[in-house]
Amino acid sequence: MIAPLLMAVALLPSGTYRYETSIGGHSVGSSTIRITRSGGTLDVGESGSLVGRTLISERKIREANFANLSYVADANGKHLVLTFARNDATLTGGEQRATIAAPAGAPFLGSDNMTAGFALMPATLAATGVKQLTLACLCGAFVAVPVTVTGQPTPPPQGVAPGEEGLSAEFEGQTATLWFHRQTYVLDRFELPAQDLSIVLRSYDSAVTPLPKPATPPPLPLPSPRYTSHDVSIRTDDGVSLAGTLTLPNSAATPLPGFVLVHGSGCNDRDETIGPNKIFAQLANRLSNDGYAVLRYDKRSCGKSGGKFPLRDRLIADARDAIAYLRSQPGIDPKRIYVLGHSEGGELAPSIAIADGHLRGIVLLAPPALPLEQILEQQLLRNVSNADRAATEKQVQAELDAIASGKKPSATNRWLQSSFGVDPAALIVRVPCPILILQGTKDIQVLPADTPRLVQAAQNAHRDVTVVMLQDDDHLFIKLPADEPSTGGEYFTPSYLDPALFAAIESWLGLQTSGRARLP
Repeated sequence: MIAPLLMAVALLPSGTYRYETSIGGHSVGSSTIRITRSGGTLDVGESGSLVGRTLISERKIREANFANLSYVADANGKHLVLTFARNDATLTGGEQRATIAAPAGAPFLGSDNMTAGFALMPATLAATGVKQLTLACLCGAFVAVPVTVTGQPTPPPQGVAPGEEGLSAEFEGQTATLWFHRQTYVLDRFELPAQDLSIVLRSYDSAVTPLPKPATPPPLPLPSPRYTSHDVSIRTDDGVSLAGTLTLPNSAATPLPGFVLVHGSGCNDRDETIGPNKIFAQLANRLSNDGYAVLRYDKRSCGKSGGKFPLRDRLIADARDAIAYLRSQPGIDPKRIYVLGHSEGGELAPSIAIADGHLRGIVLLAPPALPLEQILEQQLLRNVSNADRAATEKQVQAELDAIASGKKPSATNRWLQSSFGVDPAALIVRVPCPILILQGTKDIQVLPADTPRLVQAAQNAHRDVTVVMLQDDDHLFIKLPADEPSTGGEYFTPSYLDPALFAAIESWLGLQTSGRARLP
């Protein structure tokens, strides 16, 4: 149990702290945190990059009780202001404004999911004595994340100094451990085993230095384009505008065949940017160089698109509006439109094809073969030890049940709830057009061992289905060395997609055109 600190203790000494974040041993970000004091106020500045996102923030905290006084941030080009009033937190950025509420008895005592939010947690818990709090989290969408202190963790991992204090905390079904200095409550290490994520203090300097500009690795350059790119606006049936890019081959005979790209889960932009890697930009580049028009768009509420974070039915409707837009463009063959979906987009594409009825084909990259709630359970238990498995399974199931029943309302949970109970195997049997399934053998988010369930369902229903397993590819179709497992950390190293992915798509497209199989 953490008792409130006596004010005589030097809580979080002023100075400059430098942290590194890694996933599966791969560095995915770094952060510099500057702490100063003035008139009973703790001033905390952070400059960091994490999994491709950059942020410079300034927050003021009342030292006596660690109440949030103010928070401003510049994140990926957006200026954000976070304010707290009673049980509400409000985020303002440009013309957008969103308010979330904390559950009763779990006040907002943390903000954002960058390093400073976690680094302040041990001292915050110690100063307040609370066992439950809420993060006002900038997790793509603006969401309230409840945190519950669950007790003392097991002995510290390697690298934590003897005599350090520790605590365990539950973040929506995921258990984290925090190790910190016994007197100052400075965070030394944060571990989230379910995601194989670690945040480690690398250095401390009592001098207060200016915050550096955050830096992220740039994406790799694309092959030279043989197409033109046009920014477009797609008007949806409910009046929202989706911002997108349409690429049109320069020297192809019209009418052109076309692709609409449908993103994976989360607040994805039109390039499906993950860290420094732009998955859809690479796909659009290759497909348009091959002679296909390609339409990709910022998901509703993300990037430059309007609207609120969508539920499953709305995602399908938005994709259908994108298809209608592409079909209406001059020089496009309305009878040769394909949909390519990645991850969640691979789950949505069969429903899109069923509703449309006239697609030429669908390409499913790493499509789920199980209902979403089963996949989430797999992901959350992936790194759990045998000793902790039974207890963690119970926690995870309780969390999923609460989401399914609507007892934990948030933008993210409402989206999850809208997708729970949807069986991809029951949908694929109704797809009226040819299907290409591509799956990496090292995917840890959608397990390749489950892919046969989806394929078998399609084959049993006599669907036109082709499957290609890509050896050593991860969930993003980055090819790994034969002896290197995927951890997710490799997503944040600039990489080209596996050339075998493009070859498989091109061969399948050739089959649709000529009727002759050319798959490897």
